[in-house]
Amino acid sequence: MRLVFRPAIFLAATFALPAVALAQTNFINFEGKQTRPVCLSPDGTRLFAVNTPDARLSVFDVSNPSNPVLISEIPVGIEPGSVNALNNDEVWVVNEVSDSISIVSVSRGLVTDTLQVKDEPADVVFAGGKAFVSAARKNQIAVFDATTHALLTNIAVFGENPRALAVGPAGTNVYAAFALSGNRTTLIPASNPNVPDQPPVTNTNLPPPPNKVGLIVDATDPNWAADIPYTMPDNDVVEIGVNSLAVTRYYSRVGTVNLGLAVRPGTGDLFVANSDAMNLTKFEPVVRGRFYTNRLTRIAVATGTMTYTNLEPVISTNLPNLTAKSNALAQPTSIVFDPSGSHLWLAAFGTDRIAKVDPNGTVLARIEVGSPAAAGAGADPRNKRGPRGLALHAAANRLYVLNRLANSLTVVDTTANSVVRELPVGSFDPTPAVIRQGRGFLYDAKLSGAGVVSCASCHIDSEMDMIAWNLGNPGGNIDNMVAKISGTQITTNFPFHPMKGPMVTQTLRGLNGVDPLHWRGDRTNFLQFNGAFDGLLGGTTLPAADMQAYRDFINTVKFQPNPSQNLDRSLPTNFAGGNPVQGRFTFTNEFYQPALLLSCNTCHLVPNGTDRGITPAAALQESQSFKVPHLRNIYQKLNFNRTPGAQTVGGFGFIHDGTFSTIFEFLSQPVFANFANDTIRKQNLAAFVQCFDTGTAPAVGYTLTLTSNNVSLATNVADWTTLEGQAAVSNIDLIVKGSVNGRLTGLFYQPVATNYLSDKTGLGPFTRAQLQSLILAGDTLSIMGVPPGTGRRMGIDRDSNGTLDGDEPPPRLQITQAAPDALLSWTTNDYGFVLEVTDSLTPPLWSTVTSERGVVSSNVVVTNSLANSFRYFRLRRPW
Repeated sequence: MRLVFRPAIFLAATFALPAVALAQTNFINFEGKQTRPVCLSPDGTRLFAVNTPDARLSVFDVSNPSNPVLISEIPVGIEPGSVNALNNDEVWVVNEVSDSISIVSVSRGLVTDTLQVKDEPADVVFAGGKAFVSAARKNQIAVFDATTHALLTNIAVFGENPRALAVGPAGTNVYAAFALSGNRTTLIPASNPNVPDQPPVTNTNLPPPPNKVGLIVDATDPNWAADIPYTMPDNDVVEIGVNSLAVTRYYSRVGTVNLGLAVRPGTGDLFVANSDAMNLTKFEPVVRGRFYTNRLTRIAVATGTMTYTNLEPVISTNLPNLTAKSNALAQPTSIVFDPSGSHLWLAAFGTDRIAKVDPNGTVLARIEVGSPAAAGAGADPRNKRGPRGLALHAAANRLYVLNRLANSLTVVDTTANSVVRELPVGSFDPTPAVIRQGRGFLYDAKLSGAGVVSCASCHIDSEMDMIAWNLGNPGGNIDNMVAKISGTQITTNFPFHPMKGPMVTQTLRGLNGVDPLHWRGDRTNFLQFNGAFDGLLGGTTLPAADMQAYRDFINTVKFQPNPSQNLDRSLPTNFAGGNPVQGRFTFTNEFYQPALLLSCNTCHLVPNGTDRGITPAAALQESQSFKVPHLRNIYQKLNFNRTPGAQTVGGFGFIHDGTFSTIFEFLSQPVFANFANDTIRKQNLAAFVQCFDTGTAPAVGYTLTLTSNNVSLATNVADWTTLEGQAAVSNIDLIVKGSVNGRLTGLFYQPVATNYLSDKTGLGPFTRAQLQSLILAGDTLSIMGVPPGTGRRMGIDRDSNGTLDGDEPPPRLQITQAAPDALLSWTTNDYGFVLEVTDSLTPPLWSTVTSERGVVSSNVVVTNSLANSFRYFRLRRPW
């Protein structure tokens, strides 16, 4: 199809492509975490931004720095969260769910190589000819040769969840910030006879509180030295030698949640955007409205000296505090320095603000990037932006802000400290309305009394802060709930005392269908958390429609694949000292109390690991009744080591208060009778639970980028076969992206027909053998598993409108600058088209302005050397 336009009609025109409503089955929400979602090319002419929900890298022309022009959108892995440019053409994209790095050629418009990095890679930087990648969930830094892409080593680091990376000024050191480092707090278990009873309640109508609860303490508290046989270094930032590829030092006591990291030009000092937990303070009424402190920490690299800046205004106990809301910089997530080192820019994710801050921590300016309704003390969670990444074009006095929740790009004038414009990150966003309408209620700190905390202060990116809190309420009331007792059909009334003791933060993933909620099951469903907006956040409860929108969003958030399973979703036979296959048999078929016919599967019912019931206190040998917790993210809680003499990363482990450091230790309790002294069964059970299925197949996100050099390798042939087999049993859909006969193409695997449907009518379908032949002839293709139900959208029909991507008509042409006989600048907000001009349609004699394939050109000067005059323009695909 060809479109013909007169330039006068579209002179200086602008437009935005409308979002298309999608059924939720087309989109799976992994709520991916962004770390470095936007960056500039080394020459400053291109801006690279991840389109996280659409699994693409967006490329903008910033020749006019105030008006980024989208010139290319390149498919990458699932949930891209960071991007960094090796040079002007090669860009590395970090894909969290795919556990991969997509190496992108901007000029070719496709991925040229995919590197596997387990688990949950977060960021990438370059130094000394090497690429350093933070493998957040594995607590490792993977190092690759930046030229050959060979894996050089994996560096184990002693801290929780390394994400943000930075390179020292001399290029000899790389730094990583531990996002979930904790704050040196740990638990004295309830079984310890030295733990004092809970204080008396202030509500005289309450019965005495359960006194058999643990105690949260600082691990270095001398009063508890005899009861804490391990040490907690509380590492927050690690320094790695670029040449030695070894850890050279750690910096501790920086903050609890460390999401932003930058090196100050000139001095080399490190600056960390963080929040610090107040979990040593007991009880909900005491911490109401302020349980995390938002900070900027400066680290003098040479000495390790810490300087802390509280980013919060003065907060009174009278809430709501409108002045505080108008100035709060909640949940800082990203930092970028001016090249002079005289100031930095900081993104406040929770309050939709950008701050200009000097090196001493003085806030010089605050810039609102949220909706008009969210200016000052206002809150607009349904339209929250969520600034997450920053890229500074210092020479042009422009700051580019990537907004995670709105999936938009804000351009800031750094001279006037004002917003220039906001534009979409990509030409299409598949995020369903149910997510857009409810997501902001999790992250919006302006829903709190002082604007400094939100639900996401503890539930970082819908997950966990890896610590425990005692949010009891001495003046609260008994909650009564009628629920099924675990493993039976008996219903009973459970009274839940408001003085509940320490509880570790639970993930918000996978809540759909596992009500009741909380460790004790004291919330019938998610709607009953509404009271926390008042009682804990210090704001006001939400209107029913808003709370329903919040719940609907939360119910979309899914778990990522368990990295310990095999690619075909089977269990390994040797893992962590046990046999998960044998462990599964014991879990489901063998009784730990034969007389009562109790197996693990009686309560921890497969597939979620919970029967949603509540186990009575007496059966647990506890002072309170507890809901049977699910088991799908046990593998994320393995970094507490309370062995005498050990050093430990975390201070909390398994069960409600984090008492146990291993599953083996937990299974050694007397309640497990036949298993308690059976080492083999405990090892096998522990191995199985660590491999427990999350509901998302391991092949989801797995990617092979195939070229003539590697398509015939036995491992790649085997993995391709496995991916097709996983599609055949509906564990995944299978898509292909890359070039077919030089044309940028998407493909969707049809298991019944065993062929690949293309994104253009008349092209294909192709058999696997045909694709292999095309690759051997010079094409490059990336084969990727995607969640079931999403393959057609992600592979061949991006906007799910029924028209294949290759059959879509060219987009509208924008003439952004023109003269009577010269076209100076144009764009299409799409890629893969060439511009042609003619002076007459009878007959048309089209002249090509540019013939670049895969990337639209702009700022192309066309003069009357092509024709005496040109009145008509068209966009045409070059194939």
